Amino acid sequence: MPLPAVAWSAVEHRARAVAAGPVVRSGGPDDLLLTGLVTDSRAVTPGSLFACVRGGSSDGHRFAGTAVAAGAAALLTDRPVPGTVPQLQVPSVRALLGPLGALLAGDPADELRLVGVTGSNGKTTTSTLVRGVLEAAGECAGVVTTLGARVGGLERSTRLTTPEAPELHGLLRWMLDAGATSAVVEASSIALDVGRVDGVHVQVAVFTGFEEDHLDHHGTIEQYWASKALLFSPERSDSAVVVVDDPWGRRLADQTRVPVTRVSTRPDADADVRVVSWRTGAGGTTLVLDDGDGRHWLCSPLVGRVHVGNLAAAWATGRSLGLPPEAVAAGLAATAPPAGRNTLLRGAGGPLVVVDYAHTPGALAEALATARELTGPGGRVHLVLGARGRRDRYKRQGLGVAARAADTVRLTNEGSHGERPEAIVEELRVGLIGSSATVHTVLDRREAITEAVQAAGERDVVLVVGRGHEQTLTDDGAPVPFDDAVVAREALESVADLVTERAS
Repeated sequence: MPLPAVAWSAVEHRARAVAAGPVVRSGGPDDLLLTGLVTDSRAVTPGSLFACVRGGSSDGHRFAGTAVAAGAAALLTDRPVPGTVPQLQVPSVRALLGPLGALLAGDPADELRLVGVTGSNGKTTTSTLVRGVLEAAGECAGVVTTLGARVGGLERSTRLTTPEAPELHGLLRWMLDAGATSAVVEASSIALDVGRVDGVHVQVAVFTGFEEDHLDHHGTIEQYWASKALLFSPERSDSAVVVVDDPWGRRLADQTRVPVTRVSTRPDADADVRVVSWRTGAGGTTLVLDDGDGRHWLCSPLVGRVHVGNLAAAWATGRSLGLPPEAVAAGLAATAPPAGRNTLLRGAGGPLVVVDYAHTPGALAEALATARELTGPGGRVHLVLGARGRRDRYKRQGLGVAARAADTVRLTNEGSHGERPEAIVEELRVGLIGSSATVHTVLDRREAITEAVQAAGERDVVLVVGRGHEQTLTDDGAPVPFDDAVVAREALESVADLVTERAS
């Protein structure tokens, strides 16, 4: 269904209401109709309002002519652009993307019950769980995560974890038109920092935990935390669910100005929802929660200790939304794990392979602890580890330190993005100095995964981390197809073929 048409005068009125400075309109009658806000000149359709956004390496004002030639009916600028096309000049184009994107999508966020989820790890899983809880309660719920946008049986891909504000509001409109009554939005720190979630007010904001990440963007850990904390202001949320297992979560719970439900995986913690006990294995996870209403026994097909906190946060979110405990429990039990989050693969005669997105030291430590628990008697853990090029170099030694918990480590390429893969691997290796693990360097990722699977026994676990659900890998040129799970399955099949051949 197309986006609603909005009058030029209404766009000007919304801009004047929210802009931090003067707004100057030039050209265009009041009843000029606009059909959507676009930030990429290649995506312009007739009737669009083209936003000339200044970026780190480009300036949208340079593409104004291209946008007009493609049918843009007006421009949103921060300086005059030559030509006769109607323009709205504002102090900051980026600051207006949320409010105007919402307006040009028909303000869909106002008609949906919304949940926002942020945190260093667990955002996608917790968002998926909350959507499952909402659906178990009888709602039609949409979700926007790293894996894309979904509502009902419909899916749309997204380039970013949290899309640019106009695209996000367009997705919420798409969900609303598809019958959604609620939606869950994964909110990254960068998205919060640059305004991609502007114009979205959530009923519950969820914080899944915190560790150093994305400092290449934020600069300092304080700024990184402050960006996430933006979601927990009265201007953006009505209430909060905060996992307080780390000091940053406790600080957020203490400082936020909205009502907070504190969640902890520690039975002796000062929290509103506490995990009294839990157990995880290849068949899933069970846990007992204690809250103000008593004790609750929950089960989930998700595998791994890292998901204990995610499940507890999802439970607390469902209860904060006023959903009955039986619906929340049913939703958690029925929600399958998202792609690439502790995905378990097994083949005849081969090891158990776990493919996981773990890309921070803390997440890797949790993934290795789970892998150790999944081994058979005397089993070993074989780790396939890399690090993304041109991103978060400071994490690399920390990943190496966490990798010490494995028995064997194959250091490999995770997508160098123009860096030398050898240099990335050497930074990982520094963290492994002094480890008792056997360390190999196998830069070809397919070869590294295949070697690890073929070297492992039936009681062993092969843990492949860093990429999870991703289906392309980028080095110097264009992205090439590469799916860790597909490669691992092929390796398991080769092991099964060899077992069959020996038995015949």
